[in-house]
Amino acid sequence: AAAYGLYVLPPTLLGWLVGTHLDGWLFALTGAALAVILLVACLDFRALEAALVPFLKRWRSKEWQSAYEHGNQSFDYGRMVSPSELLNQTMTQYWVRINQTLFAPLFWYGIFGLGGLALYLFTVLLTRVPDPQADTPAAWKKIGIEFLHALDGVPARAVAMTIAALCFNGKAFAVAVRRFRATDREAEIVLKLAVKMGLDFKDLPADEDELASEGIRRIHSAQDLRSNVLIFWIVVISIITIIS
Repeated sequence: AAAYGLYVLPPTLLGWLVGTHLDGWLFALTGAALAVILLVACLDFRALEAALVPFLKRWRSKEWQSAYEHGNQSFDYGRMVSPSELLNQTMTQYWVRINQTLFAPLFWYGIFGLGGLALYLFTVLLTRVPDPQADTPAAWKKIGIEFLHALDGVPARAVAMTIAALCFNGKAFAVAVRRFRATDREAEIVLKLAVKMGLDFKDLPADEDELASEGIRRIHSAQDLRSNVLIFWIVVISIITIIS
């Protein structure tokens, strides 16, 4: 824990000093430039959207194994059991990655400014930079990875509340405020249930043709919902900025 603190606290404190504590136009300009740089480093959700294109092509053609192989390049799949399970995993991992590459950076920047953004980005880097000399992450990196689950879970609940508001769905709101077990991946389970409730997904059909069509519809619905949530957040952030 001390090693993780020594790793993450200097950039966090530096971001807090430059973005919040120090006055003057030079510090304001420096803070804005650093925020843009860090946000550009975080917000790579467009690459995630592009990675879905080959998956959707294979899915539309009912090439399940090929769709699994293409999707596995971007999503952390478990063992493929069936096409239905593959679709469910894709939907869940899509929202987990969207949260990490879009909503979580915006959330922590909006709440704590440059310091919060630096805290999130440098914690994310622990999962993106593997240690070539070790088969498993060091103990201090494991603590950072566990802390990342908490940093992802809070904005995931904010996304779930937004979905509940946009879809007028009380069940999605209940998911956003529900307590889960400590062993659960909070962001994963919250987003999975909130999207399912908000978009009112039913059981998947057994027929392959219907399954292929339904899968395309669900993924497009998830992408549309992501756009609506982003627009909602931008409007709210703009209003808060104008008022303050």
